[in-house]
Amino acid sequence: MSCTLYFIRHGQSLGNMKKTFLGHTDLDLSDLGYRQAECTAKYLNSISIDTVYSSDLLRAYNTCNEFLKLSGKTAVKDQKLREIYAGDWESMTFDELQIKFKDSYNVWLTDIGNSRPDGGESVKELSERVVSRITEITKENEGKTVAIFTHATVIRSFFNFAYGNSIAEMKDLPWSTNASVSVARYENGKFEVLEHSIDAHLSEYKSGFPANV
Repeated sequence: MSCTLYFIRHGQSLGNMKKTFLGHTDLDLSDLGYRQAECTAKYLNSISIDTVYSSDLLRAYNTCNEFLKLSGKTAVKDQKLREIYAGDWESMTFDELQIKFKDSYNVWLTDIGNSRPDGGESVKELSERVVSRITEITKENEGKTVAIFTHATVIRSFFNFAYGNSIAEMKDLPWSTNASVSVARYENGKFEVLEHSIDAHLSEYKSGFPANV
């Protein structure tokens, strides 16, 4: 049995708009983020989604909620689908991080797979958390199509794994854009990447990280 997984990055958050590193800091979507969420909800509504999971953080769940309102489905909130816990970096601007945590933030920029926010969760720990939970989800949903509303580092680390890359190769995989859709399939005990960061449906509403992330 196979399981098809649609990963949706949340729409632009208030933290994205202010260029801050949110981590577990729980801020909502911006006005643009809600417009993006509506566009992605319409895109997903043309797909036969069986089951929906979402990070419990506002920016992910409220992106998910636009799809729930349109489709009439319900979602499972899951803390294991949260963004990386950023410790001392939480709510700091990217510019501040380059000054106050110059060395550790430079590792994030140049070798993200081997990085750890000061006082926070390492990217390797995040990847292990995410891969473990997503593997469980696929086994709970054999033969189904699943939507997972989550965060940028979650998607980047999981797709790095699904491509068969080492943690050190994660630096070569780009960030997904806000409210984009990435697709993977689990079959015969392994994951296969089908699409990464689909965002044509967002048209003029596309947005992503600045260069210093």
